Amino acid sequence: MDERTFKTLELDALIALLAGHVQSPLGRKRALSLRPSSDLDHINLELDRTTECADYLTTGGAFGLSDISDPEHSIAELRVAGTSLDPHQILALQRLISVGIDLRSQFADAETRNRYPQLASLAGRMPDLRRQLSTLQGKILPNGEIDDNASPELRRIRREINDRRARIYRSLEAIMRDRAPSAIQEEIVTIRNGRFVIPVRTDSRTQVPGVMHGLSSSGQTTYIEPIATIDQNNDLVRLREQEEIEIAQILFSITETLRANLDAIRAIIEVVEEIDFIQAKARLSKEFRCARPQMVADNRLMLKDARHPLLEHTLKRSGVHVVPISMELDREHQTMVISGPNAGGKTVAVKTVGLIALMAQMGLHVPASEAALPVFDQVLADIGDQQSIAANLSTFTAHMRNISEMAHTVAPPALILIDEVGTGTDPDEGAALGVAIVDYFHRRKATVIATTHYNQLKMWASEAEGVLNASVEFDERTLRPTYRLITGVAGASSGIEIARRMDLPSEILDHAGQILDPAQRRAGDYLKRLKSAVEEQESLRLALEEERQATAEKYAHLDLEFAKREAERGREFESRLAAVIREFTAESSEMIAGLKDRVEVARLKKEAESRAARLRQSAGVRLRKHAASAPATGSPMTGSPMTSAAIGTTPEANGERAVSDLAASAFAEEITDIRERDRVRIKSLDQEGTVEAVSDDNYTVLVGSLRFRARRDELQLINRAAPPASGRAASLPKGVSVAVNVDRDFNPEINLIGTTVDEATDRVDKFLDEAYMAGVESVRIVHGHGKGTLRRAISDLLTGHPHVDRFEQAPSNQGGAGATVVELKK
Repeated sequence: MDERTFKTLELDALIALLAGHVQSPLGRKRALSLRPSSDLDHINLELDRTTECADYLTTGGAFGLSDISDPEHSIAELRVAGTSLDPHQILALQRLISVGIDLRSQFADAETRNRYPQLASLAGRMPDLRRQLSTLQGKILPNGEIDDNASPELRRIRREINDRRARIYRSLEAIMRDRAPSAIQEEIVTIRNGRFVIPVRTDSRTQVPGVMHGLSSSGQTTYIEPIATIDQNNDLVRLREQEEIEIAQILFSITETLRANLDAIRAIIEVVEEIDFIQAKARLSKEFRCARPQMVADNRLMLKDARHPLLEHTLKRSGVHVVPISMELDREHQTMVISGPNAGGKTVAVKTVGLIALMAQMGLHVPASEAALPVFDQVLADIGDQQSIAANLSTFTAHMRNISEMAHTVAPPALILIDEVGTGTDPDEGAALGVAIVDYFHRRKATVIATTHYNQLKMWASEAEGVLNASVEFDERTLRPTYRLITGVAGASSGIEIARRMDLPSEILDHAGQILDPAQRRAGDYLKRLKSAVEEQESLRLALEEERQATAEKYAHLDLEFAKREAERGREFESRLAAVIREFTAESSEMIAGLKDRVEVARLKKEAESRAARLRQSAGVRLRKHAASAPATGSPMTGSPMTSAAIGTTPEANGERAVSDLAASAFAEEITDIRERDRVRIKSLDQEGTVEAVSDDNYTVLVGSLRFRARRDELQLINRAAPPASGRAASLPKGVSVAVNVDRDFNPEINLIGTTVDEATDRVDKFLDEAYMAGVESVRIVHGHGKGTLRRAISDLLTGHPHVDRFEQAPSNQGGAGATVVELKK
């Protein structure tokens, strides 16, 4: 990378903007040393870290890196054996270690590690110094003083100092009060030369024998240390010296602990520095609404709604918005020539591309809604006035020197940026040089973006293979640039129009128009007409897009309305069906209620339920046929050639139709009757079983050796039970016909052990019905001994039962008191 290019593209200003988002001197040092890389893996790693950190900050995450001072001087002292750090240096390193421990714990849980793997990997490199930190904390107070409890010896010394100080105070107060009150200037104990003294009037100083420690500024007060307190002051001085020695030993001990963990502290510094740098990149990304650039292996360069970050930062403070630019270069088109009026934004466009390329290769998100960039080994730029009086260089000479160096050093993959190529000399020669220079870099397979006013270069760009023309837009009505970049068409310079906007006298403008070469005028007029055609085409495209969208929304609305009407018809059909079933059930119940025989009641009830089920099933078939016959598009417009996919049917309309179909399917399933011996699936358990008994809406399902009770909506029918062979039928009332099923393989024994009383009585009642229908003469009910509760309940049921002739305890060889033998009526 070329440092002169960095200066031309104002890279240092961008880095300073980035450094403004750091939280510590460590991060600032890392940011200021930032330079572009050409290592694709390193670039993608840095971009991933920036992306992760931006997401972490967006979700409310924080790092707490403030109040960290630069530890460089302290680390240098720790490298020197035998030195001690001062308390403030130790506090600074304690703060650094504490921040490192917090960062490590922030990314310690599995969920955070999975969501932010890059940040978690960095934090995981942080050494765990919690034990060392616990030995340091509390020994130094926030103001830098050593705490009394830093060591037992220091605590003892300071306790003695306080005790000796209190004694001296009492002695001096007694002297001032009792011995020479008239000689005392003011009853106050003060300190001179580190010793406690009392203020004595100079003219009465002989009344207080002792050591003089100085006079006041006026000379009227002499500070005397009385003889009685000299030994006490001496002891106090000695204790203070012991205190200083102990403090020095404590600081040395703490320093040695830090010195023993120097490598770990340096590792913490590196990680904190890197994390602070990453979060600064993430904050910059959020401030400028940046996107992660896609780093591509080919030479494709695509920018969508790109903005110059420094220009945006400057204009934002004045409330002005930057006009974004979009451009795309691919493998077949690696050169772009931008033309258009002065002050139209050509130079800004070139600088934007160059600075965004550098940002991407520094691991920064770029100010654009979307970006794809190759990795350049070189970014070379010749932009701006390079005139140098000191070097005796004119503008043209300076440009040629820069381009010469670029031509000699270019080695693709390279990005070449040239502003106003060939300017500063004779227009014909300049145009020829411009074409030759751009063509040279184009043939060297570099990515080239150049700006120009020369028609020859515009014509070359329109004819050369792999070269694109582009222009910055100029509003002919307002005579002002719009700063939009239009690809595919060259732009006119509009110099005379811009001069007119600058209030140049009309006489000059008219004369310039007359002098202008007719060919130049025709070329400018052609470019204006071409631009107008492109704008008209774009307007038509936008209008067609709006019309297509409106048509799609219209048909989507019709689809939705049709689906709603179909759903309403389905609900009405269900309501009517339910009313018919209720009426049928009521009539059946009324008829059955008039019957006296319990067996006939049970039979008729089953027949009524069977007929209601067949009615529901028939209605379900009709509902499915109706749903299947609906138009495929769901549109009520018969014969419309446009399908839902063609007209852009909305997901809402498709979803409504799907819901209607599912409702029909679900309803058909709901009305399907489930009878005894049917094979069903218990939805909540996801287990299959056989229906053993049905009582109203309660179903007993046998799964293996276990029984489960479930409601109808908890069951799904899998297989119907095979219809049993028909047996004898009881006589029925006139006008009623019932089909009776007889099980010829009937088992005349039932085992009730392990059931509740309610379950047992229900099963025995049904068992007796089936036994009677099968023509069995006697059955055996096994209820076990237990406490006799089940036996008594069975006895109560059998007493007076319409099928039971007599019952008794089973013989001893058939279960004794644990079973009951029942003889049935014939």
